[in-house]
Amino acid sequence: MADTNLTLSIPEKVYDELRQRAYLHRRRLEDEATVTLVAAVGADDGLPADLAAAVAALSTLDVDSLWRVSRCQPTVEDRVLLDAFADKRRRQGTTPDEDRRLAELLDRHDRVMVLRAEAIALLHQRGIDVTERVASA
Repeated sequence: MADTNLTLSIPEKVYDELRQRAYLHRRRLEDEATVTLVAAVGADDGLPADLAAAVAALSTLDVDSLWRVSRCQPTVEDRVLLDAFADKRRRQGTTPDEDRRLAELLDRHDRVMVLRAEAIALLHQRGIDVTERVASA
């Protein structure tokens, strides 16, 4: 498939997050944005096998279960550590061990977000109004 160029205006907070992820993953900012968009849109089947299996299993869930998945959040501990490491990185830099830990936290966070997004998409496909859920996600 041929690549297509796209120019976007994004909020500064999103830009900063992409920049941090690009640094963490040792990618160019443009590559990180592409990877993030592909993951969000689902145009790439390159999910890790365990996550792909979990995403596939979502289609077997009933509406109530999908609503529960759509409300899942990273653990409080993960959110606190993620914020602390990200703040430390901005203020003074992090060690390689801290960078690895931050990458693990980001991966877990991203996995939760992928599952939430897929659950919302499945609810929508089933004719459920997800407007309120999307607005609060």
